[in-house]
Amino acid sequence: MFHMESTETEVFARCQYFGFLRKFRRNLPYQFRIEGCVSSFTIGPLTFGLVFAMIRKIPFFLCASAVLSLSTAEAQFSFGDLFNKKSEERVGAEEYATQQGTAQSKLDKAMSYENSGKSKQARDAYRSIVKSYPRTDAAAEAQFRYANMLDVTGDSRKAFEAYQDLITKFRNTNHFNESVQRQFEIAENMRSNERKGFLGIGASIQPSKLIEMFDQVASSVPQSELAPKSMLNIAEIHLEQEDRLSAESFYQKVVNTYPSTSYATEAQYEIFKIRGVTAENSNSPNEDRAQREAGLDFVNSNPNDQRAAEIRSGLDDIEARSMEKLFNTGRFYEKSGKPESARVYYREVVKNPNTPWAAKAQERLNALDNAPVSVEKKASFFGANPLKKESVEMRTSDDEVLPLPAAEADS
Repeated sequence: MFHMESTETEVFARCQYFGFLRKFRRNLPYQFRIEGCVSSFTIGPLTFGLVFAMIRKIPFFLCASAVLSLSTAEAQFSFGDLFNKKSEERVGAEEYATQQGTAQSKLDKAMSYENSGKSKQARDAYRSIVKSYPRTDAAAEAQFRYANMLDVTGDSRKAFEAYQDLITKFRNTNHFNESVQRQFEIAENMRSNERKGFLGIGASIQPSKLIEMFDQVASSVPQSELAPKSMLNIAEIHLEQEDRLSAESFYQKVVNTYPSTSYATEAQYEIFKIRGVTAENSNSPNEDRAQREAGLDFVNSNPNDQRAAEIRSGLDDIEARSMEKLFNTGRFYEKSGKPESARVYYREVVKNPNTPWAAKAQERLNALDNAPVSVEKKASFFGANPLKKESVEMRTSDDEVLPLPAAEADS
């Protein structure tokens, strides 16, 4: 919108300069106005370019005099409303007070509908108030009461969205915290009571929607305990969908954002458990090391937690599992006729003498040292066998703890 406030004389003068604009008054409702005490007119966006083309033809001295006259008057310019079909007028104090009174009167009537059991009339009236008087205190109250009516009648999804509209549009409402609390409870109830389906298939509410709901709660009140509670729920939903990576990410976010809280403690323990499942299903010792580190983090941060002793006693088992994986990799290379490759892994196991696998690895090293050298091995000193095809090397995983040993001659 282009808006100018001036005296009656100045408006008359400007209308002389821009009188040709009057013929466009019947255009579309987008507004470009020169408005004064006694005169106003409107043009549409489709003719906006034509208007400026015509303005360019006005003699320079007329434009100069118009600019000088504009400098002496109060003027406000805003072109943003050119792109809004329903531009909102600026409301003065008197008009605002009138709207407050009207909206409050309609709110009282809507409440009387609700109290007398006329639910449909009440809901329609509340929605009408929010739409017609969005800047009034009554609108915020109407939005809350509308959401609450949906909530009470069991229309949980629409109630959640109605509470979200209140939180977004009326952040200063007295019902802000209450609305967020109700959103959290709605999301929890839907997660607990609704049909789950398999991996979300056939569920009455999709896991992605629940995640979105809890995320909105956490975003609305990041300093409230509802935020870490919501993030823990999100992590659990990811776990139910067997998405351990995303679950661990949210648990770690709780640990980083809310340290030294009971929520961080729970998140740390869950990280330890997730990494344990990952390690048990992997051939890489790196995963065992990651779980061990998570266990140490929990023990150091929560020494008095009863689960700390349990984790501490299980750290040796984690180390033993890691050494077993290295030993088995060494055995694979040994059976494949790659003794030097096998030695690399056996030596790594021997470095950790506290596991039963250290003694077994040492036995295999001794056996390899005492093994007779084959004729083919001796011949390899003079070069590779041209008739022997290179075998494909195996890696236990993409992130193996040790690099694949260099190729060696077959023994």
